[in-house]
Amino acid sequence: MNRRGISLFLTAFAFWFILIAGCSEPQLKLVSPVEGKISAGDNPLAGGNITFHPDTTKGNTAKFAQLPVGTISDGRYSIATGGKPGAPEGWYKVTVTSSVPSDPKNEYSIPKLIVDKAYTDAATTTLLVEVKEGSPAGAYDLKVPKN
Repeated sequence: MNRRGISLFLTAFAFWFILIAGCSEPQLKLVSPVEGKISAGDNPLAGGNITFHPDTTKGNTAKFAQLPVGTISDGRYSIATGGKPGAPEGWYKVTVTSSVPSDPKNEYSIPKLIVDKAYTDAATTTLLVEVKEGSPAGAYDLKVPKN
């Protein structure tokens, strides 16, 4: 390989390295576990999804590629961020989606929300949690009104 070829190779390698380094997300420090019980009224939610959205009004300006999310099963949930258990510290607005078939005899009927629609949108939810290291058991338990 001549000098020009080596120079082009090194330039391409340097460009590739800068591109890859610039795309990598900083390592997030996660508080784990972030888990709890969740109910609609007095009944545990059988299934659904839960999402934690950074609450900028309470100072959480965190930016990350994937929001902290969890799946609800048998009235319990556990949060993960980017596939890793836990969530970064800070205040979050919590959204919840959970539904059942509108016709109990037909599991393929149009879904009916179990929780009030206000709790499915980060702009309207009033559910708030603060994720912090050393939170006691039950700190992330949530209750939403039934729809």
